[in-house]
Amino acid sequence: MEFGCFFVGQRPLLHEQYADGHRGNPNPVSRTDSDVYHDILKGARLAEELGFDSVWIAEHAFSEHSIISSPHSLLAAIAAQTQRVKLGVACSIVPWHHPLRLAQDLATIDVISEGRLIVGVGRGYQKQEFDVYEVDMSESRERFLEGMDIATKAWSQERLAYAGQFYNFPEVMVIPRPLQQPHPPIWMAVTHSPESVDIAVRNRWGIFTVGSTFFPASPEADENLIALYRGKMLADGVAPDDITVVAVRNMYVAETDEEAEAILLPRLQWAGDLAVYLRSPVSNLARAGNLRGYEHYARDPFIDPELVLKRGQEAVGAMGSPDTVTAHLRDLQARGVTHFLSFSDTGGLSYAEMEKSLRLFAERVMPHFKS
Repeated sequence: MEFGCFFVGQRPLLHEQYADGHRGNPNPVSRTDSDVYHDILKGARLAEELGFDSVWIAEHAFSEHSIISSPHSLLAAIAAQTQRVKLGVACSIVPWHHPLRLAQDLATIDVISEGRLIVGVGRGYQKQEFDVYEVDMSESRERFLEGMDIATKAWSQERLAYAGQFYNFPEVMVIPRPLQQPHPPIWMAVTHSPESVDIAVRNRWGIFTVGSTFFPASPEADENLIALYRGKMLADGVAPDDITVVAVRNMYVAETDEEAEAILLPRLQWAGDLAVYLRSPVSNLARAGNLRGYEHYARDPFIDPELVLKRGQEAVGAMGSPDTVTAHLRDLQARGVTHFLSFSDTGGLSYAEMEKSLRLFAERVMPHFKS
């Protein structure tokens, strides 16, 4: 199993999810923008020192869930301050970007990092982001597919012309080209929809999962999305060692379960309340049948009380003593997970708090999974 350190950039300061006064704020932490960004840079350097295989950041806009709204700029800074770890955005939201701009930005990072980029892509799930950017959310899958078609061609062809549903341009020279050819590895976010599994399988991309180790591919199926993906990849003749399944989990390691829970649970409650606030608009529209492409969000396992309860330990992630977290990772590995990404700054954890957890993880958890 490989290990990545994932910084989402949560900034508890305004606490918008509590503005109606119906819930109390369990996480009275205040973090400035500067705190968040500089702690991420320090955390990336620490991850390399500790032997993590990769460093990841998020892309979001207009909420405290993540203040990383210019991820490719931040990733370039991380590339300049590290030498070995692989780098990625989990995920670049393809429908928000002109595909040529996206292709050029990511190729630049691959060049300056000397071929360390992994391309993480998704189509987005927060309605307010689409509304502010004036992008029709119901077109996200089509925009994602067309955007990735353009980007992958731009990375492998010196010149490119395109006539599509959303983008039309004459033949142009697309530069720079990524150092890794025909392009860097591509991993796609797959969290709810079997259709996303089909896209990843068709393109031979790896997948990011958050809830997909437990969430069924359809209401009448017991098969979860990871099992669905692995089964289809194997049926198409892909060797087991060539299948990439990435699990992203909240992670905090302390000497005891009680210590880890005392630190992380208030922050998880804050993050969970914000998830309800941000995800409910899509879930409500999906339940009413009014948002094409997000039908499987009607029962969102991150906010549906019954499904949150069903998730159990999945709902809080890898949290506890080194032995507890090791057991959690062994369970993920048994489900076909090949890469674990530790969401390391949940709810605005400071660098000092992150450092304690990451050092324990590197010293007493990772060695169990490294030959």
